[in-house]
Amino acid sequence: MACMVAVLVARTAESLASIPERLSAPMVERPYALPDIDEAGSPGLERLDEAWLEHRIKPGESFFLAMRAMGFGPGTVQSVMDAGKHARSLLDLKPGQVLRANADGGELVALDFEIDPINKLEVRREDDGYTAQLHTLPTQTVQNQTTGTITSSLYLSAQEAGLSDRLILELAQMFGWDIDFTQDLRTGDRFALVFNQVMLDGEKVQDGDILAAEFVNKGKVLRAVRYTAPDGRVSVYKPDGGSMRKAFTRNPLPITRVTSRFNPNRLHPIFKTVRPHRGVDYGAASGTPVQVTGDGRVAFAGRQGGYGNVVIIDHGRGYRTLYGHLSRFAAKLRVGTQVSQGDTIAYVGATGWATGPHLHYEFQVNNQHKDPLTVALPNAGPLPSAYRRHFAAQTSAWVTALDAVTASQVAESESSLRP
Repeated sequence: MACMVAVLVARTAESLASIPERLSAPMVERPYALPDIDEAGSPGLERLDEAWLEHRIKPGESFFLAMRAMGFGPGTVQSVMDAGKHARSLLDLKPGQVLRANADGGELVALDFEIDPINKLEVRREDDGYTAQLHTLPTQTVQNQTTGTITSSLYLSAQEAGLSDRLILELAQMFGWDIDFTQDLRTGDRFALVFNQVMLDGEKVQDGDILAAEFVNKGKVLRAVRYTAPDGRVSVYKPDGGSMRKAFTRNPLPITRVTSRFNPNRLHPIFKTVRPHRGVDYGAASGTPVQVTGDGRVAFAGRQGGYGNVVIIDHGRGYRTLYGHLSRFAAKLRVGTQVSQGDTIAYVGATGWATGPHLHYEFQVNNQHKDPLTVALPNAGPLPSAYRRHFAAQTSAWVTALDAVTASQVAESESSLRP
């Protein structure tokens, strides 16, 4: 027994004595062996040839996990991320995107990442580390137009008209100051838009911006045009330069559904007692981005009783808005932060007294709660007079194109009604 103790003491002393030497020794990452892939292939992985390996990104998969799946260790991941600003695109991987890696002796030599059909990232090993370059293919921008009629929701009707999710959201935002897309739509309402498309070798690769649009809601004709001012700022105006934009948008979630209205005599769903409901509840999936409805300053961001996680925005002139039951806040959101209309300030959740994920939204004027769905919203300022000529030169052709497409839409509609 005494002999065994003596051996353990000797080994411990030897180990402790070697600590300074081990700490000063350089860290060397052991090369990871590339995964073996049979002829049938492994999930998400494909051997292109002896040198190149392809990995398709899975939902929720990070760059680190993707590289590990291809056999590369954390040291290689960090070296790639140190390759320059373009390498940051690897932090925003989306399901279905593809990474292609070339390895020599288990060490990464080259990495290709197709960000989208236009942009490709190339990472190459050099003598002193890795370099990252972004290659953008030459594209052409063409003008297109389309029309549609509301038969159900805006989203489904716009999809039937061939609009992408990007265009649907932009259309909702253009008219969101005047139309509550959860309450105001009627079967037979119609829309038309002129927009850009980005083409590559004669094929569409993505949609551009809406240039001009018309929405006929309950017989009322609304029109909007996109305008880029000389200083680069982008805004939406009426074709005559009048303000489309209100100081507030009607809803913090452009396309959603109302699950509980403003009601001073509502029966509380949890406590089964009459408690005033001083706002509107919008049903949405947990994690849905919440957009601030007007310019302002963050007055509060934190936990507040039954509201759970809450953001309160002070818009000045006696206006305040509240956003409750949030799952989390936007990055860098702090009390005192200035926010602009449409900024993402938080994400839908079910914190506090909530039976499921939704957003509770309140609108206050001089400390008085108002119904967010019916309160009169103040207008924003019109087009600055100094930009009038520039505005007309930029938008007149788009308005002419919109005139043509809406005239055709009306003629086709009238023709379908004739016996």
